[in-house]
Amino acid sequence: MEDKKVETLLQFAYKSGKLKFGYENLHKLKGKYFLILADDLSENTKKDILKLKKFEIYFFKTKKEIGKIFGKNNVGVVAVLEDSLGTEIKRFLKDRRFYIWS
Repeated sequence: MEDKKVETLLQFAYKSGKLKFGYENLHKLKGKYFLILADDLSENTKKDILKLKKFEIYFFKTKKEIGKIFGKNNVGVVAVLEDSLGTEIKRFLKDRRFYIWS
């Protein structure tokens, strides 16, 4: 049930322009974002993201399943703007939190 709520909230965030996709876009972000990473993301990409030391990270579904939410093929990295909608998404993902940089 919570997964469905997260999917719906992510769709709203996508339509509102509050998401960025892909590892290559992480360096371009302006503002405060948290990351949703696919469970099957490569270990090398996970390590590279951890080296950035600036994102709160959550794991959610596979690349294929995340892509399906947005009508895309495979999506491994989703950056979510930290606003009221982002806070609500984090609330449902709280048990999937991996790392927080202080």
